[in-house]
Amino acid sequence: MQLNPHGYLAVFSSLLYCCVLVTQADSHDIWITTMQDKLGTMYAIVHHGHPGDRKTPDADKLFEFNMLADGQATRSLLPGLKSRSQGGIPVLITEPVVIESGFALLAARYDNGYWVKIQNGYRNTSKLQVPSAEDSLLSIKFAKALVSTKPAARHTYGIVIGHRLEIVPLSDPFVAQPEDVLKVRVHFDGKPLPGVGVEAGDGVTPMDEKDIPRYQTDAEGIAAVKIAKAGPQLLVVDYILSSIHPDLVNRELYNATLSFVVPATVTEK
Repeated sequence: MQLNPHGYLAVFSSLLYCCVLVTQADSHDIWITTMQDKLGTMYAIVHHGHPGDRKTPDADKLFEFNMLADGQATRSLLPGLKSRSQGGIPVLITEPVVIESGFALLAARYDNGYWVKIQNGYRNTSKLQVPSAEDSLLSIKFAKALVSTKPAARHTYGIVIGHRLEIVPLSDPFVAQPEDVLKVRVHFDGKPLPGVGVEAGDGVTPMDEKDIPRYQTDAEGIAAVKIAKAGPQLLVVDYILSSIHPDLVNRELYNATLSFVVPATVTEK
């Protein structure tokens, strides 16, 4: 399969919606990284939660997990996916992944389901079962990871998968250096999404909410995100809107992440 770059850049952002508090039911991200064992075999890893507040990802809720790479047929990474502990953190790990071209896009969709707020907190059901719920929501999560295994690989970074909420890069993130600005475009329903806040981190370092760097998308859905340092990068965007099925939930939360690694060999400015 030949990938189709669109020249867009994706950044992930977090939206505070009309002062609605983000709850434990809907506030956690899904993101993708890779690892290599001592023999150099690569695996893809699905994470759930936040740095310092990790949750157990549910394999049954991960209903799509694909690898796209130039010269290779699109491959589902769901077969053989297993729950594991990595450094004491619960994750999902795939079977071995081979990227022949040196570059691949990993993309996943995760249905976190319906949630209602009752006296004792949030529960995984809809208003059909709890009509008197104080709050209710549907939580759907999307994740993308750009993976480069060869320094000279051609990076088709601007691929648009078609996730309902999606982060698409506008330039090659693998040539970015610390202190550089990486422009990204956020899409919702295939259109640029303006006026949402963008969060940037590394997926590893715990940060207080007030300290997380945030960047606003402009009228064309573009945000300029500063690369703080080399190493893992995690961009996140949340978008909340009123539900089209108010008999089930009051609101719908969509979350998207984009992860990649800025090579540590670049010279810092």
